[in-house]
Amino acid sequence: MTNPSEEQMTALLAQWNDWLAGRTDAMLSLEDRVRTAGTKKDQDDLAAAFVARKVVGDRLQAITDLVDRDRAKAAALANEPLVDDLGSPVGRNLADAAALVDAIVQRVESNVSGVETRSATEVGLATRADADLSVAERLANDLGSNVNRAAKLRSDLVARRNLADIAEQAAELRGELEQIDAERRQLFDSWAAIDDRLSALGENEASVRELAVRCRAKIMQAPTLAIPSVAAVGPFQAIEELRSMPWSAARGVMAPVVDKVQRLDAALAEARRRYQQPLDDRDDLRGLLQSFRDKADGHGLGENNELEPVYRQAEALLWAAPCDLAAARPLVDQYVAAVNAKITSKVSPGGVGS
Repeated sequence: MTNPSEEQMTALLAQWNDWLAGRTDAMLSLEDRVRTAGTKKDQDDLAAAFVARKVVGDRLQAITDLVDRDRAKAAALANEPLVDDLGSPVGRNLADAAALVDAIVQRVESNVSGVETRSATEVGLATRADADLSVAERLANDLGSNVNRAAKLRSDLVARRNLADIAEQAAELRGELEQIDAERRQLFDSWAAIDDRLSALGENEASVRELAVRCRAKIMQAPTLAIPSVAAVGPFQAIEELRSMPWSAARGVMAPVVDKVQRLDAALAEARRRYQQPLDDRDDLRGLLQSFRDKADGHGLGENNELEPVYRQAEALLWAAPCDLAAARPLVDQYVAAVNAKITSKVSPGGVGS
């Protein structure tokens, strides 16, 4: 641009002045960040960028001062080399000098941003590790478990030794201790309710024993399953005494008893199921036999000479005490099949009812 118009020079100077203002603001902001997160080299580079920016600013001022008198000379001044106050070269021309400033600022910005990111990450890791360790230390003291491990991690955190590894180990320790604490709370809750639970199990045991007597009286093939005794569990230490003990010792007292009570509950439930099942089977067979007798009656077969003996035989077995389920079941199956066959033959083509 050897002889630009007034409008072209005005636009060009406005563009450069905008660049200078924006770059100055960015550099001033970066200067504060370099003081806290930059290296000595970053500080020196930014200082060099400020020198180059001043040279660019001075050249822009010279062009501005000259443009009203000689636009061609002012335009030519933009393409002349720029040097600092010591005579060191800054750029082959205005654009080259500005590019140098941009390059230095971008490099320093990148370095500082990297440090800031790492610093923020480390702060986040340290904060998370501190929170996890605070919980872990409290639980370790309460439980009497992993106290030394928590203390070692706290020492490493204070010394900032491998924060990522410390944070991971602190989270792991907290998780382990929280799991132990959850077990502790659950065991103490179970222990607090153990008397009431055993009272309920005692009532359940009495009910199961009554059921077993009834089953043996009613069913020939009654189970021979033993029924556990609730009275065999106990006596127990007071919960206040257990709370004053180290957790490992208290757990050694409570866990076997709670497990035994749970097994007792399961054993009583299984005994109830085993003794109730034959009675339910008998009732089911009675209902099935009677429903098919009603079905036979509905088809005029209630007193059929072929069906009635099977029905009477099955009925006698099912309503006898004790009931021989093994003998009754095949007779019921035989009666059901015979009723279905008779009804089918009555209604099918060529049958009796055709």
